Amino acid sequence: MTSVASNSAVTARSAAELSALVSDAVAEAVPLVDYGIAHAGLGHAPPAAHTKLAQEPDPANGGIIEHYVRDLTVRAAAGINIGDLQRALALHNQFAPIDADDDITLGEAIHHNTYGPLRVGYGSLRDILLGLHYIDGDGRDIHVGGRTVKNVAGYDLSRFLVGSLGELGIVHEATFRTYAIPEHVLVVELTLADPGALDGRATDLLLSDARPVHLSYTLRPGRAGEMGTWVAHLAYFGRRTGALVQLKALELFINTLPGVHIAGTSDLTLESDAVERAARRAWRRGASAVVKIILPPAATGAACNALAAWAVANRTLHIDALPMHGCIFAGGALDAEAAGLLDDTINHTISSLHGLRVWHARPAGAESIDPFGAPQPDWPMLAKLKRTLDPHGVLNPRRFIPV
Repeated sequence: MTSVASNSAVTARSAAELSALVSDAVAEAVPLVDYGIAHAGLGHAPPAAHTKLAQEPDPANGGIIEHYVRDLTVRAAAGINIGDLQRALALHNQFAPIDADDDITLGEAIHHNTYGPLRVGYGSLRDILLGLHYIDGDGRDIHVGGRTVKNVAGYDLSRFLVGSLGELGIVHEATFRTYAIPEHVLVVELTLADPGALDGRATDLLLSDARPVHLSYTLRPGRAGEMGTWVAHLAYFGRRTGALVQLKALELFINTLPGVHIAGTSDLTLESDAVERAARRAWRRGASAVVKIILPPAATGAACNALAAWAVANRTLHIDALPMHGCIFAGGALDAEAAGLLDDTINHTISSLHGLRVWHARPAGAESIDPFGAPQPDWPMLAKLKRTLDPHGVLNPRRFIPV
């Protein structure tokens, strides 16, 4: 046994190292904690005595274990960061449709179910994953899924591991689909008089020739006491001629949406489009307060309007929304008092819209704000899974599952 001191930091570069660290944690009753770097403030604080875990790729392969180029499939170590993963795939004219910052690891993206605007065209991480390898709370190396969809049979545990915040197991390897880098990216910017313009029409857009590959809303703050401007960014991937045909279809579609206008278009590469998407979410990494709201897609506009009205009366607020998936990020440079007021507004809003919210970052002094709010219906089931997969409670304990 390799003893580790309480609150020390350890790094695993292989499944064997990670398994040994979990076994040590069990023997010493000192849990392993890995909250990541972009999600460090999400969830309840770790136990006072813990060991901070990080994963890094094996230097021998750089984190790419196998790349089945012709099958558009890759096996990668959870310790590889997203930037290195994308660069390795780009050598073969492929990419992974994961909206995540370059410096976070694949494991962090999986544990936190990171997704963004690309989910419209490619689905979420759960949709592109084919298999996972993870270490459970007994130090065992468990494999679920496989290289092809037909190999995934029985109870699909991988879907529970995605977004489990590392409480059910520590993922150390993933197999997932890749996609060909598009020849051309056409980005369209729309101005919206009302962010609810698409509420109730999302299905119509997805079934039309104007269906985009990605779509997001952003509130550009106005002067103090003013509402600001809502802007939508959407994109079409493929050949430029095809993208222009879709643009024409979009023009016809928005003629049926009051207060929606095309402000401009941009011809980009996938790389430059990724840079722009990253720039629009960059505020989340440095903000003192960040909250994620999930609600029915048709209620996205109503929630955005409530948040914008709060901002006019209180503080400047960043608001990003994924209207197709009912996901909103809000926050900024808020103090504890402002964060509490914002939380009251959010709770009042989502109570009538059947939504939920999760605080990714809370300012100092706002620890009384529960990061998750009311218990969710699936928590009892997740608690049973936690007791089964992590019987000693050494994997990110009590981060969100109430055991």
